[in-house]
Amino acid sequence: MNIIRALNDPKVFGRYFRAESWSCWRVFLAALFGLPLGHDQLVLFKQFTGRITAPTSPLREAWLVVGRRGGKSFILAVVAVFLACFKDWRPFLGPGEVGTIMIIAKDRAQARVIKRFISGLLREIPMLSRVIEEETAESIRLRNRIVIEIHTASYRSTRGYTIVAALLDEVAIWETDESSAEPDVEVINAIKPAWRRSPVPCCCARHRRMLVAVRCGRLTASISGRTVILCSCGKRPREP
Repeated sequence: MNIIRALNDPKVFGRYFRAESWSCWRVFLAALFGLPLGHDQLVLFKQFTGRITAPTSPLREAWLVVGRRGGKSFILAVVAVFLACFKDWRPFLGPGEVGTIMIIAKDRAQARVIKRFISGLLREIPMLSRVIEEETAESIRLRNRIVIEIHTASYRSTRGYTIVAALLDEVAIWETDESSAEPDVEVINAIKPAWRRSPVPCCCARHRRMLVAVRCGRLTASISGRTVILCSCGKRPREP
């Protein structure tokens, strides 16, 4: 099961992606995971990226600009649920170790927006609802040794975890009472040691992990967003 098949399958995410307005997001997700693009999809890919060829393998890093109400929070929730339920992380976890999908936002109220999407997807899709083991206001524990948690934008609160994916919401407008003038950099730097600690090969190897982050910054009267995908080794991808 790849993410595009999950979007097309009415038993998974299909009911939420019937509208034509999701076509650009389908192209993005296909490119993100290195899946083949159709002719019309390739046209959209070239139009919005300025690139000639589409990726043929999963990206290690991607930057995405999204306007207000563009659907980025829901898409990140879909990516989080897909990574949590359709990827087997157990070969990369030690005995008793639990992998964490971390949602980090300016504050917990903002982080809960994405968590509500994730909770809704898990509970409303019968085949996924069976995976839920326990849910609290701040976390969802699954039966496959994966926990989805919400965190605030603090490098202190993100330490001590084995992170299989991290979703960073509206990074550019984060505020912090800590000393750093760049809280996004500090949080990402705090995440990387947890990322590298697990026995997973480098991005040059076949198996990869991904760090997913949404970065939003104010541009005149609108809000734009970026999505960052990093390999476990922290390297940026080569330009195609």
